[in-house]
Amino acid sequence: LKHRQWLEEQGVNVGEMIKARRDIHQHPEGGFKEYRTQEKLKGILRGFGIKEKDIKVCAQTGLVVDIRGTAKGSSNSKGEEAATVSSVALRADMDGLPIPENNPHLDYKSETDFAHLCGHDGHMVILLSAAQVIFNNRGMIPEEKLVRLLFQPAEEGPGGAKVMVEEGCLESIDEVYGFHNVPNFDEGDIRVCEGGFFAAVTIVRIKVKGQGGHGSAPHKLRDPITAAAMIHSALHTIKSRNLDSRKNIVFTICHFKSGSTFNVFPDEAFMEGTIRSYDAETLQKMKERIREVSQGVAKAHDCEAEVEIIDQYPATVNHPEQTKHVIRLAKKYFGESHFSQDELPMTAAEDFSFFLEKKPGCFFALGTMKMGKQLMTLHTSNYDYNDNLIASGAYFFTRIVE
Repeated sequence: LKHRQWLEEQGVNVGEMIKARRDIHQHPEGGFKEYRTQEKLKGILRGFGIKEKDIKVCAQTGLVVDIRGTAKGSSNSKGEEAATVSSVALRADMDGLPIPENNPHLDYKSETDFAHLCGHDGHMVILLSAAQVIFNNRGMIPEEKLVRLLFQPAEEGPGGAKVMVEEGCLESIDEVYGFHNVPNFDEGDIRVCEGGFFAAVTIVRIKVKGQGGHGSAPHKLRDPITAAAMIHSALHTIKSRNLDSRKNIVFTICHFKSGSTFNVFPDEAFMEGTIRSYDAETLQKMKERIREVSQGVAKAHDCEAEVEIIDQYPATVNHPEQTKHVIRLAKKYFGESHFSQDELPMTAAEDFSFFLEKKPGCFFALGTMKMGKQLMTLHTSNYDYNDNLIASGAYFFTRIVE
């Protein structure tokens, strides 16, 4: 409540921000297709008084919004000496997920086959709310500095952050900050750690090629199902037998398919999954062994294995000074009891990593568990963002810039 009251005092109508969040929730869009969302954001930003020239399209459906300081020289609008302020970028992701929503009780339930089941609708409105406070207080920012808002498309894939970086969204920026809501952390908690925060994610696809035939005569064919099953088992020994046990890595096969009927062997079997790691050397070793084991086991079963390995997102690695800054602010403004490093790092992945590869910065978690009861987890069909966190998230973003 105190964060909401503070925002209201700074000119933010939190009730209207909640309405905006729910409107965006009702009209989700996929990666690089966030055209309605983009127009909605533009309209709100213009309503704050931000000029059109400072609202630029980036990565097709994203936005880069600059709020420039107006304080003359080294003093702020109160005549006080201004601290050395970095040009800071704050980021929110925009896209929904291709999963139908199962929240019939919501009058703002998604109207499409996409849904905001990861909270990006909340992230955007948090950044909007922070933007209004920062814009209203631009007289406190030295005129040679700026705050840049990054509304980023396609976080869920294929990587809108990478495209934004390639298009120059971090030019003239010294530091970059972002966050994600986490429903299994308590409401209003800030969790952050130095170094690896989210894992790198690498996609693995394996096609096992044999020769099909009738189920009555397995001796006359080359069975890809058995070969694939043995490959699957062998791959899960790599971590325990080939990798340093002190290096954390997660390997999972989540998709396995072969054949179409009960009495005929197919020609092929297929499996795919992911590797998640914080350490580049360990990841490279894992990739090498996946190829070697897959091809070796397939050959032992008179089959062939085609292995495709795709590096999707690098690890999200927080920089030391910026992480210390976030920790200090979390303890100061949210209290020691609302700061933690428990359960970190996490093995999820985030394309915010592309920003952190280019500029120093920090990515943190904002807990959204409501009233001590766990919300449905991210990416589930009955997830919805906790609107209580709009004020808390916006408040914290403004403190980062302060």
